[in-house]
Amino acid sequence: MRFIDMASNPDPKPDTIEPAAPPETPPVITPDEQPQIDPTPGPGEVTEPAPDIADPGGNPMETPPPD
Repeated sequence: MRFIDMASNPDPKPDTIEPAAPPETPPVITPDEQPQIDPTPGPGEVTEPAPDIADPGGNPMETPPPD
């Protein structure tokens, strides 16, 4: 082991280079750990279901033109 004079070299560089730490991965959330959604509606939220709208027959752009 070599002697390092700390008075003349207060911040010596290490003899070995340490490998960089691996990047942190975000924690994996399993379905059991998912936050529970509060079923009570907040202010201004619609609580009644929307009225049923009759099906107009699909997208008019997808229907072939009449012969």
